[in-house]
Amino acid sequence: MTRNGGDGDQLFPENGSAQEFKLNSEWLAGILASAMDAIITINEQHQVVLFNRAAEKMFLCAADDVLGTSLDRFLPVRFRDIHQQHIERFAETRVTQRQMGQISPLSGLRSNGEEFPIEASISQIQVDGRRLFTVIIRDTTEKKRLESQLLRAQRLESIGTLAGGIAHDLNNVLSPILTATELLEMRTTDEATLRLLSIIHANTLRGGEMIRQVLSFARGVEGDYSQLQPNHLIREIVKILTDIFPKNIEISFSLNPNLWSVTGDATQLHQVLMNLCVNARDAMPDGGKLRIEAENIEIDDHYARMNVDARPGRYVRLLVQDNGCGMPAEIVDKIFDPFFTTKKPGQGTGLGLSTVAGILRSHGGFVNVYSEPGNGTHFTVYLPASRSQPEMTPAVARPDIPGGRGELVMVVDDEESIREVAKETLTTFGYTVITAADGAEAVASFAAHRDLVKIVITDMMMPFMDGAATIRALQKLDPEVRVIATSGLKANSRHAEVSDLGVKSFLAKPYTAETLLRAIAAALAE
Repeated sequence: MTRNGGDGDQLFPENGSAQEFKLNSEWLAGILASAMDAIITINEQHQVVLFNRAAEKMFLCAADDVLGTSLDRFLPVRFRDIHQQHIERFAETRVTQRQMGQISPLSGLRSNGEEFPIEASISQIQVDGRRLFTVIIRDTTEKKRLESQLLRAQRLESIGTLAGGIAHDLNNVLSPILTATELLEMRTTDEATLRLLSIIHANTLRGGEMIRQVLSFARGVEGDYSQLQPNHLIREIVKILTDIFPKNIEISFSLNPNLWSVTGDATQLHQVLMNLCVNARDAMPDGGKLRIEAENIEIDDHYARMNVDARPGRYVRLLVQDNGCGMPAEIVDKIFDPFFTTKKPGQGTGLGLSTVAGILRSHGGFVNVYSEPGNGTHFTVYLPASRSQPEMTPAVARPDIPGGRGELVMVVDDEESIREVAKETLTTFGYTVITAADGAEAVASFAAHRDLVKIVITDMMMPFMDGAATIRALQKLDPEVRVIATSGLKANSRHAEVSDLGVKSFLAKPYTAETLLRAIAAALAE
């Protein structure tokens, strides 16, 4: 018997002894039995003559039930004619385009009717003048799943980079609108004008919130992190939902009294749960059941390898499930993409679930979703756990908006509208203001007024000489200079950069007049 159509290499020597033949036969049988890929041999009539154990597991049928039947039973109907033509062409030319790992997508068919992706290679041998074709098949379901996860992660990373890049410019546009609107509201008593200003003010705040949601998705937002007990968050959420959700939605929850604590921002995690619950409500327009559960779980290496976002360790697992309309697989694959929504125009921004994913990433966690049309949706949130108990922080009373007493403030920003509105605001509240359009101008102006400038407010992202370089130059002129840094990017890296420069105050654009005035008052009080 020779391989590959009688090319001269003999698998079993024709003149070998019976003992050698037996040893070679046992060796071949061992290989076939232990192979991880399915190995199927067919004759010229396309009937199966060999079906190894891996093939039994892959196609969910026993070899005894397969031998003598057509190989077509393991192919979807739409591929059978093409497959037969390929076998016939290969028999004539001994050339195939189907090389393992280098082929166009193929599909196999299990005995239960399930299709699955495969890779396949084929070879031809001759036995006693008869041609046999051996196909080695590999199930690529897991490979395709991991590739899909990787591509999705890369896509989200690219969109995140784009979102972070435009956020600064968008916030620069909104900042002067917001502060100017507040000033105009203070200066007019005309009701019609106040109504219009109120609309502008509300929509500017909404635009800023949308930008923060994009940044939450892109990089994770900065938050007030502390030890939290998720049970408390869930109880608060359930209380709110009971008051605002339709009465035809039944809300239930199950908590673990020994639930581990997590480290995070309470407001952001509250937003995660609320977004998931609102999505559940929208999936049950005619009513249904919403359930929230919390439990402890330890993720091992095996699970971590199955999920690209997971790491081994202890987690708190939160489940939000509904019995609503559910989603098909093609929708599930896109729901965490920013601006993707299945709602009608004007009914959703498409940022809710992308914000959820961004917040969880910033907390070191992740989210999985399982859904079927007509069978509801299950969102499972994983948050890294710690056994520390949360510390209670006292509430801080809100004083009146502070003003100045003629102190000189320098405002440094490459956006003219931001400089002018900040100057108008601070002048209105009792400060004296000088402005600079870039870092170089700021350093020159500060040198001329060093003994008078009480505080510098500088943007961190400016051309030619950015905020960091400007701050370092100012500190060389006056090591005690007070600085408030501002930026449209409220990311961990930005806070770290400001902190390394010794700057304690940071404002994220767009900021309100009240926020600006309070930051200045706090900095001057130090």
